Amino acid sequence: MSRLIHTWLAIPATFFIILIALSGSILSLETLNEAATAPKLNLGQTSLATLADKVKQDYPGAEQLTRTQNGLFLVSFSNDQSYGEDQIDPVTGLKVQAHQRSDLYNWMKNFHRSMQMGDIGRMLVAFVAFALLALSISGLFLMIRRLGGIKHFFKLAKGSTSQKLHIELSRFALVGTLILTLTALYLSATTFSLLPEATPAEPDYPEAVFVEQTSLEYSKNAQTLSIENLPALKEVDASELVSLGFPYADDPSSVYTLETQFGLGYIHPETGLWLEFQPHSSFYQVSQFISALHTGEGMGLWTLFLGLTSLTLPIIGITGIIIWVRKRINSKAFGQTDSLSLQNYVEAQEANIVILAGSEGLSTWRFAQEFSQALITAGNKVHLNKMNQVEEQYAKATHVFFMTSTYGEGQAPSSASLFLEKAKNLSLSEDCQVNVLGFGDSQFKHFIGFAKQVEALVAKKGFKQMLPLTAIDKFCQTSLDTWIENVSTCLNQSLCLKLDKEKVSPFQMKLVEQSHYGDEVNAPVRILRFKAGAQAESVLNPAIDEAFALTPDMPWPKFEVGDLVGIMPPGSDFVRYYSLASCDQDGMLEICVRKQLEGECSGFLHGLKEGDSIQAFIQKKASFRPAQDASSVIMIGAGTGMAPLQGFIKQNEKQVPYYLYWGGRLQNSDFIYEDNLSQALATSRLKQLRLAFSRSAKPQYVQNLLTDDAKDISKRILEGAQIMVCGSKVMADGVRASLDNILKQEQLTVSELEQAGRYVQDVY
Repeated sequence: MSRLIHTWLAIPATFFIILIALSGSILSLETLNEAATAPKLNLGQTSLATLADKVKQDYPGAEQLTRTQNGLFLVSFSNDQSYGEDQIDPVTGLKVQAHQRSDLYNWMKNFHRSMQMGDIGRMLVAFVAFALLALSISGLFLMIRRLGGIKHFFKLAKGSTSQKLHIELSRFALVGTLILTLTALYLSATTFSLLPEATPAEPDYPEAVFVEQTSLEYSKNAQTLSIENLPALKEVDASELVSLGFPYADDPSSVYTLETQFGLGYIHPETGLWLEFQPHSSFYQVSQFISALHTGEGMGLWTLFLGLTSLTLPIIGITGIIIWVRKRINSKAFGQTDSLSLQNYVEAQEANIVILAGSEGLSTWRFAQEFSQALITAGNKVHLNKMNQVEEQYAKATHVFFMTSTYGEGQAPSSASLFLEKAKNLSLSEDCQVNVLGFGDSQFKHFIGFAKQVEALVAKKGFKQMLPLTAIDKFCQTSLDTWIENVSTCLNQSLCLKLDKEKVSPFQMKLVEQSHYGDEVNAPVRILRFKAGAQAESVLNPAIDEAFALTPDMPWPKFEVGDLVGIMPPGSDFVRYYSLASCDQDGMLEICVRKQLEGECSGFLHGLKEGDSIQAFIQKKASFRPAQDASSVIMIGAGTGMAPLQGFIKQNEKQVPYYLYWGGRLQNSDFIYEDNLSQALATSRLKQLRLAFSRSAKPQYVQNLLTDDAKDISKRILEGAQIMVCGSKVMADGVRASLDNILKQEQLTVSELEQAGRYVQDVY
């Protein structure tokens, strides 16, 4: 929310903020100049009576003596020729120079207040002040988040030059900006009578009779006093003066009008006695202080600070625009989000069954596709989409399924990151039934944590639940079968998610070569290479159909590196998928398999001997490919995740800069594809290889390598690099967190790259 406020207020307001800030900085220069040239008058140095007497001697036509907030003493006078105003020395009373504001100052002051547009301009300036206040507050929250929390608020910013300037200057100007905007809003509110305007309370002007009587009473006892001996003026220090109005010589009822820092009153011109005095109210004094905070007049160093703050605001605005434009350019360079293939699906408002899936990798999404196809086969109109695409209603839906994995510390996967907020507006018919299915790994602390949040939202909104929240641990086939059976019962439909034999093209392949790794660290890995084979009697896993006849002339399938090969171990109905490290043009199908504890399929594959034949089929995975327009490719993997990555490297004939980060246990036991990578480096198909071994003398993981190379990685991403991640979910989660931390400096996230197609992963 803070980022949205910051961005969408900054875009329309920045231009006006720059104009108002520049005019304010020019006005502050005048204020600073006045403060610098003002005479230093100490308390007790001279009385107002002494100063007024000297002024009257030098300026017989003096009408008013004032002291500005910046400390200038000005005398306004008139004579037969003209009216004028001079700056005087408060000690000698002599003229220093004529005083007149420049036309530029007067124009700039009006521009700063109303942009030379009257009341409409004043309203615009008020809006700009409000926008700047909101930007300051939202920017504060963004800054705290970017710097890693409030405790790191004062640490140096990192990133590009524009980002560093934006953050450091914003931090410097924060206090000044908050005060400037708040005081500006207060002054605007008084201008438009939204708040009462503070004016000095004026005492009643003394009647002429009272003046005359007082004069007569005094004349009986003493002679008329000179100005320097008037008691009321003698008791006021010149440094406390605000303004002194002299009585008119030709008006016997005229009196001295004196305003000090403490109040306003009238003084008898002959006796020098107070006729009336009204102290300033607290409200008036506070209002004057607020005004001084905004203008800086009479505030010493605060004036300089406000001037510097005003000067920094245009730089902050310009660097903010640069960051925003740069981010937009990067996002555009990163391409468009991959669209979903919604073949056989109907529009959301036409579906009787809606399936919304949240998936970090492909597993949950793949199951959602298989489940939806089973529903379509049973005669349903199905709408399948990502959870982020949830709509406010589904007009004809009788059942809604939420299927989601969990990311990190109970967080939403990338395709469901917006769901909880958007689903607040979701409304369903009373008869519509909802079911939440959570996928995860029970060894993690926050197992199906996000699914629980979705289930809590469903309960809060009072939706009818078809089945309780169901947890699927490690895609347990038994749990899935039970859930599917329960759903079938509720729908009164027979659902079968077994492999659709009509939609796959099975083929037979024969193991011709295998390489062994990892036995020393009790993590056996096999690189298995298969070639086409057609000996039906020797097939070890007739997974598609035991009666399916394979003939020698059956074609070798088309496949590319990064596609998936589907294999069913004997006696199982559940397909396991492995990423391909080769393409069909290599004349060989290559996979890399780590033996899992109690792994049914991995155990089967590890038990194969050269010459054994098995059945398989190909599932395309076009989403996991090096981007054609990428300036470079950053590949990150661990363990068997190396397989497809090295396959892409082998195909890199154009010598696009490929950077590979890979992690294993021990270099001498499970450094798979070492020879291939050495050759790739020698032929420039691989630009750089960075290795991390978790059981070496200096244990490291790929995340550590990323942190070490943060600056280079950030630069490559900004230049248009693509990131490819392949390996276990634990590794991928750590990589994602590390990259998110690196991209903070560029105001980017992995999710943004992912949505733009520049972050792809194959995670198991």
